[in-house]
Amino acid sequence: MNPILKLLVIPAFIIAGCNRGSSESSGGVLVSTDWLQGQMLDTSLVLLHVGTREVFDSIHIPGARYLDPYDFTTSTDSLRNEIPGIEEITGLLRSAGVNTGSRIVLYYEDEDLIMRTARVFLTLDYVGLGARTYVLNGGLQGWQNGGGPITWEPSDTTEGDWNPGAIREVIIRARELDQRKWDPGIMVIDSRSTEEYYGELDSTGQHSTGGHIEGAYFLSYESMLSDSIPYLFRSDDELREELENVGMESSKTAIYYCGSGVRAAVNYLAARHLGFPALLYDGSFQEWEELDLPVIHPVTDPSETP
Repeated sequence: MNPILKLLVIPAFIIAGCNRGSSESSGGVLVSTDWLQGQMLDTSLVLLHVGTREVFDSIHIPGARYLDPYDFTTSTDSLRNEIPGIEEITGLLRSAGVNTGSRIVLYYEDEDLIMRTARVFLTLDYVGLGARTYVLNGGLQGWQNGGGPITWEPSDTTEGDWNPGAIREVIIRARELDQRKWDPGIMVIDSRSTEEYYGELDSTGQHSTGGHIEGAYFLSYESMLSDSIPYLFRSDDELREELENVGMESSKTAIYYCGSGVRAAVNYLAARHLGFPALLYDGSFQEWEELDLPVIHPVTDPSETP
């Protein structure tokens, strides 16, 4: 289906459910449509549409500016989705109209952009803007279901004047992770799928693929999202339960990783929303394997054990 039509054609039977889910407290990173509607006259607010130019040019929240999430990761010969340099991030944020003192709201155009939006949030947190950055729970679809206005009119393109300050230590590197992964105040959490975490053997049983970092717990990024409304995060109570079920607590720092550092950003965002200490291993499993660091190779999924 055309992505624009995908946004416009929203089944009526899910509207009530979305409105319930969007009524969360605005005390953290995730904010509701009602909260955003109450902030729309704030001139310090910078509203950023995370998605595709095609959709943005046809439908967006009034006053929003376009942001391409793929600009917020860079690739090298061996690694995908690494954090860009400070100068590049500064240019991107100024182009998006971010000023000194701005408050920023990110919204994703559909559920497929949740991971990338979370990754943009991580980047803003990295450059010291996390305390002034919010993510609209439900994104553009939730906004429409909540009765928020939409437009196709062009938005302001004035550049901002934001300058970077101190970098926040939200990214951890491979060698440091290897040294710290058994510390009692650290939890390493794999944010990928069950199949990736447990890995698999080939048909001969001789060669393995996948597995996980030694000592890592499993909590898929999908656990942060609603089962019934895929573009909505779970409630705060449900998110807290998911994190606490793997042993997360406020006295521990969770280090999240995935395949290349994008999916794990969803878990990172949820943890930051609830006030849990969190770091992201940017190189993630792609780098860990490349460096030949300790991996637990294919094991039996406990859920499938008789």
